[in-house]
Amino acid sequence: MTMSQPHEPTGIMEQTWSRRQLLWGGAGLAATAAAAIFGKQAIVNVARDVFGSPVMSGKINLYQFDYYFVPNYMTWRVGDKLEVTLQNQSHTHWHEWTIGRHLNMDYFQAFGEMDADAWAIDFWQDVDVTLSDPYKIDNFVPNTAHVTYVGPKGPYQIQSGGDFSPTIQPNGSLKLTFTVPNKPGIWYYGCFVQEFIHYRDGMQGIINILPA
Repeated sequence: MTMSQPHEPTGIMEQTWSRRQLLWGGAGLAATAAAAIFGKQAIVNVARDVFGSPVMSGKINLYQFDYYFVPNYMTWRVGDKLEVTLQNQSHTHWHEWTIGRHLNMDYFQAFGEMDADAWAIDFWQDVDVTLSDPYKIDNFVPNTAHVTYVGPKGPYQIQSGGDFSPTIQPNGSLKLTFTVPNKPGIWYYGCFVQEFIHYRDGMQGIINILPA
């Protein structure tokens, strides 16, 4: 199966609404609860459809399911400090989180050996990020990010090779704290576990980063 390259807008989608973190948080919780009942297609966009896409700052919960993210669209602003708690809600599957641009499409043509870099451009390059509260981490690849680890490094299962990517075991979690870098525009995120199968099946999302 072949896939066309996702359209990457060249501009920045400016938001006109206020920062309604309380509403977004409530919508995220509602989407999480409803996902188990109604299925992913009608749920992953519910918060965005009802409340729009407010600029998110402070604490963010990013949930990993089989095979989708909640939320699957986020709006950040350059210079804002974020604390993202990545939570794998699956009871059976490992999931990762990568952010980048320009998907390496060659590896969608066939299964087999693949380059470790899913993206031509890794969002986390030269970004300062602090990791904390690791729980059931399968592996973590820092790539070129400037990483500070809270606590012993052992639980982070640090490895080399490939894009910046924490891979979480079923029911595991990890906290990432960082300041949104000066990299405005549209970025994509996804899970490429099992030779891109998770990504093919819909485990992907978009981040719109607004200028400071």
